[in-house]
Amino acid sequence: MKKMPDERKLPKREIDKAFSLAREILSNRTGVLEESPHDYQCFTYTEPGVKLVFYPHRTSAWNYHIRVRDQGSKDKQKATRLMDKLDEESGNNCTFSRKL
Repeated sequence: MKKMPDERKLPKREIDKAFSLAREILSNRTGVLEESPHDYQCFTYTEPGVKLVFYPHRTSAWNYHIRVRDQGSKDKQKATRLMDKLDEESGNNCTFSRKL
């Protein structure tokens, strides 16, 4: 199968836009939202009992968006509520979708 060119990947400006949106949605929380040093992650959010990872995801149509997942949170219900809040407040689009 022919590999698609790199320019189809999620552009840095889209990651920055998603980071700003996540910061706005999570602004009233006590956690820390920070860029990830890893290539396979965009950014992370941590607060007591919760760690969420935001990462680029490629669909079968070669479109990219950001997914969010729980990264070993101790409080799974709180993590689920936060992921639901991110999805809902971003407009229920693909910006912060999560794999169920």
